[in-house]
Amino acid sequence: MALMTKAFSNQTVRCPPSAANLSFMSTPRSISAHLDAVLALASTPPAESAPVDASLIGRVLAADATARFPVPPHANSAMDGFLVHAADLSSTAPWTLPVAGDVPAGTAPIDVPAGHAVRIMTGAPVADTAGMLVIPVENTTTPAGPVALPDEVTITEAPTKSHIRPAGEDIQPGAPVATAGTLIDAAVIAALTSAGVYTVTAYHRPRIAVISSGEELVSSPAELAPGQLPDSNGPMLAALSGADAHVHVGDAPADLASALDELAPSHDLIITSGGVSAGAFDVVHTVLGRTDSAWFGHVDQRPGAPQGFSLWNDTPVLCLPGNPVAAFVDFQLYARPLIAALSGHPSPRQRVNLRARVDSPLPASRGRPTIVPVTVDFQAAPAITSHLPHGSHRVVSLAGTNGFCLIDSEPPAMGEDITVYLY
Repeated sequence: MALMTKAFSNQTVRCPPSAANLSFMSTPRSISAHLDAVLALASTPPAESAPVDASLIGRVLAADATARFPVPPHANSAMDGFLVHAADLSSTAPWTLPVAGDVPAGTAPIDVPAGHAVRIMTGAPVADTAGMLVIPVENTTTPAGPVALPDEVTITEAPTKSHIRPAGEDIQPGAPVATAGTLIDAAVIAALTSAGVYTVTAYHRPRIAVISSGEELVSSPAELAPGQLPDSNGPMLAALSGADAHVHVGDAPADLASALDELAPSHDLIITSGGVSAGAFDVVHTVLGRTDSAWFGHVDQRPGAPQGFSLWNDTPVLCLPGNPVAAFVDFQLYARPLIAALSGHPSPRQRVNLRARVDSPLPASRGRPTIVPVTVDFQAAPAITSHLPHGSHRVVSLAGTNGFCLIDSEPPAMGEDITVYLY
């Protein structure tokens, strides 16, 4: 699996909006052109000093973080065993040496007299490494485990290496532990902490809000009245984006404008779902589509063609379609890179992708680039075992998928490979 940048090729739009809607819709775009336009909404986020702890997960470094301590901070044993002078093992095995002391991890090192051994634990310090060896306990007659310090130890086999880790083997003070642009995860936190870095300069995490629109949507209904649908887009997009706010509005323009007025000052991005076409009740297009910063139109793709974006009081608003699969797909294609850019990621277009064998027949593109959510099985070589059926309403079938394919012509045959972009 590689972290790679994929630039989707430009495509000619084959199904433009009807003539009746041309005055309401902008010129159609390719996937690549729309992604460029969406990413242009992002500005460089502010940076701040932040403690190195779990709250840093998912943020991006704004400046290099350099080591204060060497790692490891001192020479230490790589094994549980006995520290001896190599010169004392010059004859043939076995060798029996008196034991001069004990060095548990976390204690000060002790000198090893010539002709003696010192019991030492993994990670315990070694004062003078010259000419020294750690004999693994398995190569002695002393039992492993919590036993009393023996008066002597018999060594049955000499090691082929010293089993001593030198100080600063991993990193030296002043060297970069992590560079600007690094996405912070648990491994980065461990590295920073080990090198004595307890504060870093990191970009702010973007504050995101989600607005789902449509009179037909209801939140967690016990029963559905005629024409009603559970609001799945709101919770889905909130979960995908890490939003701290989710509100639902109906089809009244004043309600949407009020929600935007409330959310825009405290958020860096607002994501809407539904109401993006040119219908009589498409409230998102009605409210946001008349601003100078707005673009509403069709992207040459299936599903998720109708889309839009705008600014509301200088806050970017990304407008996704209402069909749940379309909203999910467009989040992966556009919202995720935009959130990465708003987080300070230097390469927001990067996607984790892999080649997977087609074990379940994939659909043809049907005249335009088609995004197909798929399930990749990793028990052996990566293999696509199922895919989402055609239909942007097939939200239940999204469960269990873990990536998507982009098909812009005939799909690969059974047994052939295709690129899968993981969620």
